[in-house]
Parts: sequence; structure tokens; C-alpha cells
Amino acid sequence: MIPQYLTIKGLYSYKTQQEIDFNNLTSASLFGIFGSVGSGKSSVLEAIMFALYGDTERLNKSGDERYYNMTNLSSDELLIDFTCLAGKEDNKYRFVVRGKRNRRNFKEVNIERKAYQWMEDNWSPITTDQVAERVIGLSYENFRRTVIIPQGNFQEFIELKGKERSEMMKVLFGLEKFDLFEKNKRLIERNNSELHIVDGQLLSLGEETPEAIEQKEHDLKLKREFSKSINIDLQQQRKDEKQQEELLKLFANLSQTTNKLEKLKEQEKWFNQREDKLKLYEKCVIHFKSLFEQKATKETDYKRDKAETDRNQALLAQNQVRLQTILHELNNIKPEYDKREEYLAKAKELGIVKNLKSLAKEKTILQDRIANGTEMLKTKEQFIQDLSNKKATQEQALEKRKSELKEQKTEIKLDEELLHLKVQKSLQQFADALKDKEPCPLCGSVHHPDVLNSDEDFDSKIRQLTAKKESLKTELESAENNIKKLGLELQKELTEKTDKFEKGLNLLTEQLAGFEGQKTSLLQQLTLFNWADFEAKDMEEIETQRQQIEYHTKKTIETFNRLDAEHRTIDGSIKGIEGSQKTLSGNLENHTKALALIQQAIAEQLKTDNFESEEEVLSILKQNLMIDRERKEIQTFQTDLQATQQALEQLTKDTEGKQYEAEKHQLITEAIRINEAKFNELKKEEGSLEKEIQSGKETLKNKQRLLVEKKRLEIRKDNLDTLYKLFKANGFVDFVSSIYLKNLSHAANERFHRMTRHQLHLEVNADNDFEVRDLLNGGKTRLLKTLSGGQKFQAALSLALALADNIHNRVQSRHNFFFLDEGFGSLDRESLLIVFETLKSLRKENRIVGIISHVDELQQEIQTFLKVENTEEGSKVSTSW
Repeated sequence: MIPQYLTIKGLYSYKTQQEIDFNNLTSASLFGIFGSVGSGKSSVLEAIMFALYGDTERLNKSGDERYYNMTNLSSDELLIDFTCLAGKEDNKYRFVVRGKRNRRNFKEVNIERKAYQWMEDNWSPITTDQVAERVIGLSYENFRRTVIIPQGNFQEFIELKGKERSEMMKVLFGLEKFDLFEKNKRLIERNNSELHIVDGQLLSLGEETPEAIEQKEHDLKLKREFSKSINIDLQQQRKDEKQQEELLKLFANLSQTTNKLEKLKEQEKWFNQREDKLKLYEKCVIHFKSLFEQKATKETDYKRDKAETDRNQALLAQNQVRLQTILHELNNIKPEYDKREEYLAKAKELGIVKNLKSLAKEKTILQDRIANGTEMLKTKEQFIQDLSNKKATQEQALEKRKSELKEQKTEIKLDEELLHLKVQKSLQQFADALKDKEPCPLCGSVHHPDVLNSDEDFDSKIRQLTAKKESLKTELESAENNIKKLGLELQKELTEKTDKFEKGLNLLTEQLAGFEGQKTSLLQQLTLFNWADFEAKDMEEIETQRQQIEYHTKKTIETFNRLDAEHRTIDGSIKGIEGSQKTLSGNLENHTKALALIQQAIAEQLKTDNFESEEEVLSILKQNLMIDRERKEIQTFQTDLQATQQALEQLTKDTEGKQYEAEKHQLITEAIRINEAKFNELKKEEGSLEKEIQSGKETLKNKQRLLVEKKRLEIRKDNLDTLYKLFKANGFVDFVSSIYLKNLSHAANERFHRMTRHQLHLEVNADNDFEVRDLLNGGKTRLLKTLSGGQKFQAALSLALALADNIHNRVQSRHNFFFLDEGFGSLDRESLLIVFETLKSLRKENRIVGIISHVDELQQEIQTFLKVENTEEGSKVSTSW
């Protein structure tokens, strides 16, 4: 994770918004955040961790009232806006925390955390649920131990107990893959379950033996030989039965065919008559049906066209009469129609006259409104003057009252008297509390010879003076409020006078001046009428005259247009009917000629086919015979008759010299039934024996397979039990963890040797605890806790850097970032220089290291840094560039 930008407002000592651009800091590889104690340096780290994880180092307990105590007491809002790079591809993430104080409850602060990812040139919202742990690859606890190490927690890793450190290593390095205890336990349970199943299957197989199977095979061989002999007898008996069945069928067919032929002979005469009738019907259909259909069609066409001709003739006469009537009506209305424009002009000028009458009426109303408005304006101005005088009188009275009170020093006297009474009351309380031999809180004396005693009711007098003072205050406030109300009312009345009365009168006066111009314009539009003729008439009479002219003109135009349209329609209809009559007359002549030709053809055909009349042919055609079906039924009968005769001849020939014996047939059938029953029973017994033999062989085979499987599972059980002892109580994880710790201490020793001038060496003992080998004292080991504070810091820094290297490689981050808060105060100047040289050398390793400290020596050595100062306006951040 590489920080890019941080905005803080309202967090701890940060009142105003402060912005930190980390790009200049991280580009320097080694940077610092410096300031005095309590300036707000560590709050920068707390802001980052809270934005990422929602947890904070200082306030991480349920009873801490975290959000209230995190928020600056002078601020109502809290803001943390943090942008960073994280993950294998250096994706850009943004974490925003916003807090708002409840106005009704000062201690209640509501916090909202949101997370975003930069995708497609925009911030896209993502879930805040463990997002930091997911993209950075570290939990909060391990993040604060390996990446951003808060103040006072730098040595936490080396001081962890063996089990706690193993758990941390398990998470940091993914050692959970070596925690095989549960997997091994499940394998043991599964293996035991499979072993129990195999034992159960062996018990269910019983005690099958090879000798029992051999005896069953011998019995099966004997039964097969016996069933074979029975099957030979059955085959001969079935042949004899088949011969008897064929004879029975042959004689039955002979009897049935004889009966069928007798019935067909009885129907032969009737089918011959049907054939003659069908031939006569086919002849009429071929020679006459088409002619009769043509004749019927032409007769229908002639009747249709004749009826159409009669209808047209009647309609033509009716239209000619109506045409004459319309022409007469058009001649009568034509003179009025030609005057329509003149009538319309008169109606329009009557509308102008009406407008002139309306204008005069509106002018009178407007003059009355102006007079009334003038009177109302005078009344309003007098009311405003009275209100202004009243306000001035009350202001003078108030000033006079204030002057009197000031001259009499009433308020000062009341305050002095109240103070005197309160002092007397307090002295009385002190006096009442004094006891002999107890020191006085004022003079310290333990003797009180002349104690103040008074029965005066100070509380009652204080209440009376307080009430008098409040009454005086209320009197002045009431007078001031009344004056304010009068001022507001006066302003309201002045506004109303201007907006409502003066502006209204000006508008009405302007409208009155426009009336004369409108009247002159309307009079100039009159050409057919004289205005003097209408001045005495009322509005209704003028409107009635105008409507009468408009109605008369409208009706004249409508009637003329209707008659003209009808004239054109009827004239066109007459011409159309005349053309239709000409066409129909030609059609009737053609129909008559065609009917004559058809009738001549029918007569000639009747003579040719020897029919006496058309009625005779029509009676035959009315039978409506289905020729194909009739012919098919006749042919089917003839074919059946012929086939039956041939079949009877063949059956008579086949049965000659043969005889069917029913008793013999029955004996053969009974013998077959008995032998089939014996044969089937033997086959069932053979099948049962075959299944028993097969089942026995399968049982022996399964038993052998299960014994092999049982042996395999027993061997696997012994191996899994051995692994169970190895993996129990995280033994294997601890073993792997110890290897990682040894590798970690080996990597840390490269820097630890330089810091300690090759005097000390870090090691891991059998309990996974850190020890130090003292190279100046014979290479003997001692506990790490025996080191001085500075040496502990050097050991912790070396391990932290080595741990950060491992984590960097595991999460495959492109940058290695490390932030350290304090921890340098325990070092002497020489050790401090060695540590600082170590930190500076990390630039070559593509590392970014941030240091938070108040140590002056570090501030002098680090050129790129932030300076944090606590001012009256809260913590302020400044830069070194």
C-alpha cells in the first residue's frame, strides 16, 4: 500500500481542513512527519488506519465513546478522505469517512465509511466490508505490526508470546495450509467409517464355500439333460397339433365360403339393375347437363338485367322531376345570394357599434373607480400620519423614562442592594456553619466569640428586589416592542399606499386616456351606418339586429350551396343512368340470341338420344348419383363374386379325401400342456440354480476383494493415527512457523549486526521465542528482554524490516512501504546515526519509509518532511518544500 493523498478535518486536534500530498514524500523514499508532543503527528496514522479498517489505536473499545472522542470538540463535522495505491497492479483506491454531530445530543456523532476504486476514469463505489484486508492482504492487527506501526507498539512483535506470534505468522505467511489437524481428523473419521462398512459387508456375505457351489453345478447338469428330452417330445407333438389345426381351419373356410357364395348369388340381379341405371345417368350427364346449366345461367342473367333496366327507368323519371324543382328554387334565391357580401359588411359594422357602446360604459365605470380610489388614498394618508405621530409619542415617552431611570440610578441601586443582600446571606450561612474548635474558612481561628446571628429573611428580600428589577426590565422591553410593532405597521401601511393605491390610480388614469383614442379609431371604421342613429339604442337591440343579419346571410349561403351541390349530383346521376340503360339494352339482346341457340342444341340432342322431352332428362339428372362411388361398389361386388367362386373351387379340391378328427386333436393338445408344464418347471429350477451359483461365485469374489480392502484400510488407519499425533495442538504449524521465524531472524541479522557493530546476533529457541547471542561474551545466549531500550529498538526495527520484506514478496506489491511512529527516544546519538544510516540505505531497495518523531537529530537529517503544529485554530500541517 502506497499513500497518495489525505484530507483531515475535525479529527482530534484538527479543527480546520488539512490536506497532505504524499507524492512528494514517497518520491523521496525516506520522509518524516515532525512536531512537538501533542501537535497531532500520530493522528495522521490514526486517520489512515481508521479510513482503511474502521479501527483506531487509541479508541478501540466499546466503552470509549469512540466517535465522540475522535471528533474535535469545536467541530460539528469529521472528514477523512484517503487515496492510496494497493494490490499487485497498483490499483487506485479511495476511502472516505464522514461524521456529523447530532444537534440535539452533543455526545452523539454519526459516522459513515465509504470505499471507491478508480475504474474507467471514474470513482466506482465498492463495499467497505473488509475491502482493505482484501486489497492490502493484511488484517488490521497485522497491518499495525508490519506496515504502519503506531506509537508505543513498535516492539510488540518481539514481545509476543510464542503462541500469539505463531498465530500472527500463520496469518501473515498463509501458514494455515500447514494446519492439517482438522483435515487429518476428517480423514481418520472417513477411514474408520469405511472400515466399519467393510466389516459390515463381510458379515452380510455369510459362509459360502466352493464345495456347495460344485454340488449345485452337478444338479444343474442333470436337470438340463431331463428338460432336453422333454423338449424333443414337445417339438413332435406341436407338429401333430399344427396339422390338426390346419385341417380344422380348412373345413371351416369351406363352410364359410359356401355360405358367402349363396348370399352373393341372391344380390346379383339387384346389382345388374344398378349398373343399367348408372349407364343411363352417365349418358344424360355427358350430353345434357352442360346445356341445361348454360340455359339456366343465361335465363338468370336475362332476368337480372331486365329488372335493372326497369329500376333505372323509374329512377331516371324521378331525377328529372327533382332537377326541374331545384332549378326553380335556385332562380328564386339567386338575388339574395348575390347580396351576401353587403349583408356581412353590415353585420361587421354593427359589431363595431356594439364595441363603441361597450367602450362608453367602461369609461363611466373607470371614472367612478378613479374617484373612489382618490378618496381611499386620502384616508390611507391620514391613517399613516396618525400612526407616525403615535410612534413618535411613544418613542419620546420611552426616552424620557430611560432618562429618569438613568438620573435616579435605579438599576445600579437595585444591583448594589441585591449584592449586599447576597453577601449578608452568604455570611449568615458561614456563621451558621461555624463550630467551636473547628477553624474558620476565612481567618483560620478555632474560636468564634461573636458569631453573627440574624433572623432577617434574606431570600424573601432578594426575590422582591429581583422581581422589581425584572418588572422594570419588562416595562422597558414592552415599550420597545410596542414601538417596533408600530414601526413595522407603519412600514406595511406605506408599502400598501404605494403598491396598492398610488400605482393603481396611475394605471386607471392611463387606461382612461386610452379610451378616446379607441373611440376615434372605431368611428373611422363605420361606412354603412351613422353612430348618431345608435346612441339612443341599448346594447341588446343592436346585438339582436346584428344576429338577425348574420343568421339570414348564413341561411341564404347554406341553402344556395346545398341546392347547387344537389343540382350537380342529380345531373350527373341522370347522365350515368342513361349510359347504363344503353349498356343493359345491348345485354338483353345478346341474352335472347344465346338462349335461342342453346334451346336448338337441346332439341337436337334429345332427338339423337331418343328422349321424348327435356322433363324426362331432368328427372334422370335429379337422381344426383355419385358415379364414382356407384361404379366402385358394383365393381367390388362383381370382383367379390368371382373371387368367392374361385375360392370355393380351390377349397373343394383341397379337402378331397381328407377328414378332421376332433378327439385326436384334443389328446395331442392335452399331452402338449402336460409336457410344457414339466419343461417350464425344470427351467425355473435351472434358473434358480444358475442364480445361486452365480451369486455364490460373486460372494466369494466380493469376500476376497473386501478382505484386501480391509487390510488396506487398517494400514491407512495406522498411518493416519501417526499423523494425528504429529498435527495435534498445531504441532506441525508451530514447526513450520519456527522455520519461518528462523529465516526471518536470519534476514533481520544483516541489519542488526550493523546496528550493534557485530556484537549481538538474533536467534529463535525451541519455544519459538527470540533470544540474543552475545558475541562479546563467548557467544552465549540470553533472553531478548535483557537488552537495553535502544538495543530492543534496533532488534525490533531489524525484524520489522525483514517482516515487511517477506510480506512485500508474498502480496507481490510493486512498492514496499513502512511507517514508524516514535521509538527513537531510547537511542543514544551514535545508535541513532546507525539506525538512520540503515533507513537511508533502504532507498536502494525500492523501499518507502516514513518516520514520525519529535527528535531534533532526525529533523536535521531528513530533508523531505511535514511539520505539524498545534495552533489556536487546531493542528496545522506545513511542508518542507
